[in-house]
Amino acid sequence: IPEEEREKKLASCSRHRFRYIPPNTPENFWEVGFPSTQTCVERGYIREDLAPCQRPKRRQPYAVMFSPKGKEQKT
Repeated sequence: IPEEEREKKLASCSRHRFRYIPPNTPENFWEVGFPSTQTCVERGYIREDLAPCQRPKRRQPYAVMFSPKGKEQKT
């Protein structure tokens, strides 16, 4: 059978060829180990915040809440 005819015959026989092309796996998908912190930062898995978040302030200072004088003032 000539090469060109052979290719046509193979293309017609293999029905599933090129109907479904599986998606490519994500980058670094098959790396089994845990990446280092530096590698995670470079890949964008970890964001470094330059300004840390502010802690919420208490309504009353901590020392006043638990001091005996603070309890006396409430009653």
